[in-house]
Amino acid sequence: MATLTFSDLSDRVMHALRIPTSDSTQASRIAELINTVYRDIGAKYRWWWWRQAREVINTATPFGPVHGTVTVTYGSTAITFSETPKSEFGSFLNRSLRVDGTASDSGAVYRIATHATGMATAVLDAPYTNPSTASTFFLAADRYDLAADCGSVRFVQRFGYQTPLQQTDPEAIESLKAFDVTEGKPQMWTVFEARTSGDPTTRRQLVVHPYPDEVYRLVVFYERTLNTEVSGTTRFLIPDDYVEILFYGVLAEGYPIFLNDTERGQYYRQKFNDLLNLMTARMREQEGNPRISVRDDYRRFYRRGSRGTVLGRVDLGSFFDRFPTEP
Repeated sequence: MATLTFSDLSDRVMHALRIPTSDSTQASRIAELINTVYRDIGAKYRWWWWRQAREVINTATPFGPVHGTVTVTYGSTAITFSETPKSEFGSFLNRSLRVDGTASDSGAVYRIATHATGMATAVLDAPYTNPSTASTFFLAADRYDLAADCGSVRFVQRFGYQTPLQQTDPEAIESLKAFDVTEGKPQMWTVFEARTSGDPTTRRQLVVHPYPDEVYRLVVFYERTLNTEVSGTTRFLIPDDYVEILFYGVLAEGYPIFLNDTERGQYYRQKFNDLLNLMTARMREQEGNPRISVRDDYRRFYRRGSRGTVLGRVDLGSFFDRFPTEP
C-alpha cells in the first residue's frame, strides 16, 4: 500500500467490484466516487495532520510620505504619484491609501484597484470623495494573498513577542480600520474576502493591523483545501498508514451502487468507520490534553499598581517579564 496513487486505488476498486479496468465509462464513475469519498474524509475532522501546511508572508514596505505627493480628483478613480515608484515596491494592488488633509470625508481610506509595478499612475476601487488635491499620503499593504491551496488559517506566528498574533473576526478589524490608522508591527489578523471581491477563484487574503511600517516576517499555518480532483499518478494527502480508508469508503458506496449489494456495502462501511475512528483518536492524541493555565494578572497589578495603597508603589522595572525585542 505504500505510495498508493489514484490509478492504483482505481484499479483495486474495479477489481473488487469485478469491473474491467478497460471499461472507461465505469472507470470515470469510479473516479468521481473516489474523489467524493476523499473530500468527505477531509471534512470529517477540522484539523487533520495530513492537511496541515505553512507559508511565510513578508509584509511590504510602505510607500510615502517621503515619496512626494499624490494627485487625486474628486469623483475620479485615477491617481498619480509625483515620484515614480521603484520596481522593488512591486504592485500596489489592494494597498490602502490615506491622503493627508482630507476635509469632507475626513479619515477615509481608499483601496488600489489597479496598478502595474513601476508605474506612477493607479486606479482606486471607487471615485475619490474629498476635494481635488496634490497632497502627502501613506500607502501601506495590510492585505496579503494566502497560498492557493489554503482552506482555513489555524494561526499566524510573529516574532519578538510572548503573546501570539491575535485572531479577530473580519467585522472587528474592519471597524477598527475605519478610525485607527496606526502604523507598526502587526498585532492582530483575520481572513477576509478574496483578492477580487466576490470572486472565489482568486486567493483569499490575510488582513493584519496595524498597517505594517516595515518588512516583518509572518508564518501562516493553515489547512490545505481538497477541491482539486485527484487523478492519474497523483498521491493522496492521507498517509500510507491510513490510506486504506479510501478503499473501504469507496467500496462501501460502490457495492450498493454498481452491484446492488447492500450487505457487502455495509461490511465495508463498518471497516471505514472503524479506521476513521482510529484516525480521529490518533489526531486527538497529537493535540494533547486540556490544561489549566494560571493567568498573570498579579504581575500586571504590581506593575500598574493601585493609587493610595502600598502595593501601588511597587515597581519591578520596565524590563520585567518581557522579551528585549518587545516594545
